[in-house]
Formats: sequence, C-alpha cells, structure tokens
Amino acid sequence: MRTSLLSIALFTCSLSAAQAADFPLASCSGWNGTLVSRTGTDSSTAVMAGKVTQADFQEYCERDPGGETIAHGGKLTVEQCVAKYTKTNGKDTSRSTASCSEGTMSFVPPRGKPLHVTFPLPEGSDVSCASGMPPLIEQFKLLCPQAAREFQLMDDE
Repeated sequence: MRTSLLSIALFTCSLSAAQAADFPLASCSGWNGTLVSRTGTDSSTAVMAGKVTQADFQEYCERDPGGETIAHGGKLTVEQCVAKYTKTNGKDTSRSTASCSEGTMSFVPPRGKPLHVTFPLPEGSDVSCASGMPPLIEQFKLLCPQAAREFQLMDDE
C-alpha cells in the first residue's frame, strides 16, 4: 500500500518525457535545465524542480557562447565540451517556489545564494540578461501563468 501511494504521488508530480520542458536558469548565456516536476501551479505553494541533462549540455556546447569548441575558435570538440560540463555540473539540480497570489518567487540554484523576486517588477527594473531577470521571469510564468498574465509578463495567446 505504501509503495502504491508513493508511486501515485511520484507519477502525479513528475513530468513524462513528452511533457518535459526547459527549466530556465539564471543566465542567458548558460544552459537551461530540464523541468522534472511542477506542482501547485497558480497557487500559494507552486514548486518546480529541474536538473541539468546531457541534452542541455549538448545544446549549450553546440551554441557555444563561450567560444570553447573548435567551430567557435576554441580547442574542444562538441563531445569534449559536453563531457567537460557533464563531469563538473552533471548532477546540478534547481528548485523554484512561488506564492502566486503574493507575486513572490524564490529560485534556489545548485550553487550560490537563493534569489528572490517580487512581481510586478518596479518600473524601470533591469530585465537584461546581465541582471539574470529573464530566466526568473520565465520561471514565474511556468509557476504562476495567471498572475504572470495579470502582471503583463505574458503575451495574450
């Protein structure tokens, strides 16, 4: 019985491969993670978790914003680039939580300090890649799509 309940809970909280999506991370030039679970969407206890996969490193190394691969002036093949980041960051996980009604979100990166943001953003806020805000806005849109629409963070679809 205990195993069945755990299986049901994991099934309802996890995303299948067909439902997998990006977990936007706090760097426009870095890699995204892969969304592995999302619960409580549009609630006061919205949570999502992500992990970095080999496919995420593959996309990053092919795009190669740091000029590390031979195709972009570096010394590594794409395969060597993927292996390098898989070795150093292959177990990275991230987590974001939000209270949609309050417009607050917290992002816990694999390293470094958690980031906190409150929506709507004050007028004139830096939303450039340098600020790290675009991925945080995307995370909030995944966790709180109704609030994101109210705060005019989403285009009407």
